[in-house]
Amino acid sequence: MVVYGAAGTGFAGANLLLARVLPKDEYALFTLLIALGNLGFSVAPSGVDSIVNRRHLEAGPSLLRRVLTASSIVGVIFTAIGLFAYQLNPLMATLLFVSTAAGGAMMVAGAKFQSEHRFGLSLSLIQSPNIVLLFAALAVVASHGRDAWLAILISSIGLVVAAAVGWVILFRERHEKAHRDSSFPWREALAFVGLDIAGLTLVQLDRLVIPHVLPISELATYGVLAAIVGSLFRVMQMGVGYTLLPRLRAATTVQERRRLIAHEVWLVGWIVVIGSALIWMVTPLVERALLADKYHLTGSLIVAALASGVVKIANAFTKAAVSALATQHELAVVNLLGWASVVLAVAASVFGARWGLTGVIYGVALGWLVRAATAAYPIVKHLRLPDASASHPSVTVP
Repeated sequence: MVVYGAAGTGFAGANLLLARVLPKDEYALFTLLIALGNLGFSVAPSGVDSIVNRRHLEAGPSLLRRVLTASSIVGVIFTAIGLFAYQLNPLMATLLFVSTAAGGAMMVAGAKFQSEHRFGLSLSLIQSPNIVLLFAALAVVASHGRDAWLAILISSIGLVVAAAVGWVILFRERHEKAHRDSSFPWREALAFVGLDIAGLTLVQLDRLVIPHVLPISELATYGVLAAIVGSLFRVMQMGVGYTLLPRLRAATTVQERRRLIAHEVWLVGWIVVIGSALIWMVTPLVERALLADKYHLTGSLIVAALASGVVKIANAFTKAAVSALATQHELAVVNLLGWASVVLAVAASVFGARWGLTGVIYGVALGWLVRAATAAYPIVKHLRLPDASASHPSVTVP
């Protein structure tokens, strides 16, 4: 909770500071680069982060080489997307590549610690980019910067440092662990890639669609909305499945799985209800005190962001359950349906753009809702109690 709180504070604080001091176009560029970078380094492991949560692999040079190769390939792809789809300049594109490649290595190190239930260390690595963002924003304020490049540079350096720290620890400890195998089938890893990319694309889809359907200033407004209203849901979405996934993998009975999920739903539900009420009351104060009324978030925008946040959390539950319990065939089905939800979200957000930023948010939220529902369906059987009559067959008297 301390790490998640610090990460949420870092993300929100950095965005609010930069929204205040940067021109809208530069803050919009920062928002876009962070979206592309977060999506890039989350996809970069190419499913290896999910594999280490399911298999006991040796975190040595062999595994690191495979991770860096995959991450570099993904980095080249995202660099091309930045150059040709969003017209990034060469410096920003280079920083995007570094963020993607280094972030991929960081994600696998964090996943390895997660598989060992070392949640504090794992979370500190994986959430460090959000904390580093706050230092980046403070550096921009201190230097009286008027463009986004310094914040992006510091963010990229932070990812490199986090990856290096994680793998130094893993290398130092690997001889003390019993597992010596680092091989795995890429087919299984790629099954997770599709599942992850679909969800991660939805996470950043608002930011990726807005520059193509609305004025760039609306992307800046969305960045502020995400900082004030979306930060709670962002943190909860990341946290819901984090400890739930390995515990579901370890659960040996249906009753235990049900208890784990029920406890998480109860806890998260109360946090969301109380947090939403606080967000509704605090948002106007933040606009006046921190942003000097430079941005105005209407009631309809806040409601849309709250609704979107709730369905994102619902999806986090189903994704954790699928990752922990689904068979390879079920993963393939959920993967396909997940991409269908992305297509639906793109179409709905483009259609919703006629109602402005609010319509785009609701369009993407529709994709989240469909994805959560379709991912929940194959998990039902894994949470179904065994038929008592099957375990105690009736005896027929002749």
